[in-house]
Amino acid sequence: MKITILQLIDFLGDNLIRVYGSCEDAYIDNLADSNHVNEYTLDWVISKKNNKQEIIESSKAKCLLVDETIEYTSILNEQSKVLLVVKNPKQALAKVGNHFFVKKPDPGIHPTAVISKSAKIGENVYIGPYSVVGDAVIGSGSHIDSNVRIYDGVVIGKDCDIKAGAVIGGAGFGFEKDEEGNRFRFPQIGGLIIGDDVEIGANTCIDRGALSDTIIGSHTKINNLCHIAHNNKIGCNVIITGCVNVSGSNIIEDDVWIAPNASIRGYVHIGKGCVVGMGAVVTKDIPEGETWVGNPARKMEK
Repeated sequence: MKITILQLIDFLGDNLIRVYGSCEDAYIDNLADSNHVNEYTLDWVISKKNNKQEIIESSKAKCLLVDETIEYTSILNEQSKVLLVVKNPKQALAKVGNHFFVKKPDPGIHPTAVISKSAKIGENVYIGPYSVVGDAVIGSGSHIDSNVRIYDGVVIGKDCDIKAGAVIGGAGFGFEKDEEGNRFRFPQIGGLIIGDDVEIGANTCIDRGALSDTIIGSHTKINNLCHIAHNNKIGCNVIITGCVNVSGSNIIEDDVWIAPNASIRGYVHIGKGCVVGMGAVVTKDIPEGETWVGNPARKMEK
């Protein structure tokens, strides 16, 4: 695939600050890590690097995404390099990569998928092989991979991505004791509401609520092999990394980061912008903006 620099300029639009070098006949055809860059790679340099100028001048690539601190030196001019100046090169590279290089299946429902007649499926949705969808709502542009189970009462927003093997909206794990001390199931009749642009990893399970709804806010990303129990209220732009267990009835506010293998006890409140460390066991509320680590988790002091 050849992508001309003029195509890149048009795609970047208002994100582009300026262009150095001649774009005539220039093109890219790949993205690569730093060890595999060639003449037609769209290269970039992270803004935090101290030797950015040196990296740009020594790159094999002819076209690079850079920030405003890079100078178009005589060396770059002699190399006939094209610099696309943007505020955040890594962000721009990610957008270019997703638009031009990430292959996505065409919208449609695989013939082996089982879809309830009462399900409401938006436009441009993909549902993969052997997935089962109950009386649910799936927003436009969403991608449902293979072997996903979506139960009744689930509402999924626009542009969501649910990976293979995920179980969405199953009954939560809640029980009471009868007069003889034997456990019986508490009714799990709430719903599950998932916002827009949410990603849910492979083999992750998210339970519906018992009497209220489980809620996952827009732009939240949940990695593989996670468990989100019933009645959780999870905000927007939350990162939940691999193998995290979130017990029932927590409130997790916006912009929280939960590191791998952490466990959240249940009935705790994690404030906006908190970080929960790797393997942490959270047993009490965490105030806004704090980082907690350990078992039991406690505030990490500087």
